[in-house]
Amino acid sequence: MSAAEEGRTIRRRELAVLANEFAAARISLDTSGNGPRLLVEDLDSGARIFLSPLELACFCLATSEDRDDWLRVGNYRDERAQRRGPVGDSR
Repeated sequence: MSAAEEGRTIRRRELAVLANEFAAARISLDTSGNGPRLLVEDLDSGARIFLSPLELACFCLATSEDRDDWLRVGNYRDERAQRRGPVGDSR
């Protein structure tokens, strides 16, 4: 729990735990902030992210290439940079 979270009541409701052979994540609705948001937690690493309604709506507008880039993390980040090329290069 962060220092900011210590001074206020945390209101979360678990919505789902999603798992397959590649990953496991817990999805919760958090209403502790200025508005509702989703909390997505990686059950393997403990990493977590809060997603606002705007961020969630952007997922719906993302292209297949955008979604492919989201999977390029850690050791695979370099593949994303190589594919795009230099700034201003429209591949």
